[in-house]
Amino acid sequence: MIRVLHPVGPLPASVYWRRRAVAFAGMVAVLLLIWAILPGGGGSGPAPAAAVGSPTPSPPSDGATSPDPNGLTASPATDDPGRPADGDASAGGGSATTPAPTTRQPPVQPAPKPCDDAQLRLTVSPAQPAYLVGQAPVLRLQVRNVGTVPCTRDLGAALQEVLVYQGAARLWSSNDCYPEGQRDLEVMSPGAVHTFPVIWSGLGSQPKCAGARTRVGAGSYALVGRLGTLASPRSPLTLRNPA
Repeated sequence: MIRVLHPVGPLPASVYWRRRAVAFAGMVAVLLLIWAILPGGGGSGPAPAAAVGSPTPSPPSDGATSPDPNGLTASPATDDPGRPADGDASAGGGSATTPAPTTRQPPVQPAPKPCDDAQLRLTVSPAQPAYLVGQAPVLRLQVRNVGTVPCTRDLGAALQEVLVYQGAARLWSSNDCYPEGQRDLEVMSPGAVHTFPVIWSGLGSQPKCAGARTRVGAGSYALVGRLGTLASPRSPLTLRNPA
């Protein structure tokens, strides 16, 4: 025992102590290497190898998907190829894209047709019940759409006419001396009324303003209005002498 602890030889004792230290360190290193490569050695080695052969997957429970052997989860199938299966996430955050509602255009209404005479009612009346001889009576020509749909009619002065009668005798017409006039095509809604004032000078006239024009005296007269082929019923006009 004393020789082991105190080596004796031709070399100094320090040489023998260094040799023993090197040998001892080498033995410790070998032991640590063997301990590291053994199964379970050190707690940080590789995990034990799995058993040979593929494991048999357990049947999936109701409503669950079976795990894929490659680690991927399979999506359930769907009968509609154009619709994603339940559980598929879309780019919009997991919900299917809802198409924007379309704006329904209102139906195009057909253009109004021309008014026939049966759809219109024409009247003519003085602005006041009686006028004095020498005054210029104001006569109002009115046309009304008595139909149920809009229609178009030329209401221009070229087709308007107001006449004054005494019995069957024709005394005056608004077109005798002023035959010219413009045309004016209007859309008349149901119930719409258009009023046109006509001023009579109180003088008689003939077509094309022929002959001398004389003042009409006091008496009872009748007014008749026309709009193209449409005529109004007669309405009374009274002229009185000044007091």
